[in-house]
Amino acid sequence: MTSSSLPDSVLDALADSSLAEIDELQQRLNLDGATLQRRWLDEELLSLWLLSVDEAQQLGSEAIGQLWQNMPYWAFAWAGGRALAQYIVQNPEAVAGKRVLDFGCGSGIVAIAALQAGAKEAWVADTDPNAILAAHVNAHMNGILIHTYDMTSIALPNAPHIDLVMAADVLYDISSNKDLAKLLNEGAHWLCAEHVDKYNEQIGKNTVLANGCCIGQLTTSTLPKLGDFDESLNVAIFCSKNNAPILN
Repeated sequence: MTSSSLPDSVLDALADSSLAEIDELQQRLNLDGATLQRRWLDEELLSLWLLSVDEAQQLGSEAIGQLWQNMPYWAFAWAGGRALAQYIVQNPEAVAGKRVLDFGCGSGIVAIAALQAGAKEAWVADTDPNAILAAHVNAHMNGILIHTYDMTSIALPNAPHIDLVMAADVLYDISSNKDLAKLLNEGAHWLCAEHVDKYNEQIGKNTVLANGCCIGQLTTSTLPKLGDFDESLNVAIFCSKNNAPILN
């Protein structure tokens, strides 16, 4: 399936299967009083299942510690991912007709935005199997189909052809950086969203990233807004040179 939209009969079948998967993800939150809530994101033009904590419930130090130890990264719409999705909404020509990979996909927000903007196919990769499941569930909710990319197949002849690698909020993770560097060294074009300081910190460690350029900045925040996550951040969008339109 290469189309971003699916027939009603397929959507109905996906909705039925997703109910059990949502229940499964709910059990994996590992946080008392937390649930998954469907949220519409106006600027990204899509819906996601995100972490929700009862506003009447005050998270004590023990609960905050529990959250950090078992962080369900896939249940957040992180600032970098939101910025990259917003960039794609504003510049659909950056992904139109391309086979794209959302590396370190988390909720799948970037892959979903790309398909809705006209990408031919979207693949997702993440070290957390819960993120892969969440990305598929979120894609189904938005009426589209994504594929799972096996990172062990990068150098194999039968590896999926990828035109554009998209990555957001992953440069903090050294283990992910190695896989990302491997992908970029395969020659695919790329789009990256990160806090500008974190990106500059990594340039000296990756010659591919060093050859990229900044095409603009967007200000956004992480959802849900819990504790320090409610801060607005300036996120820079970077790309391989001569590859993407510049933000106005």
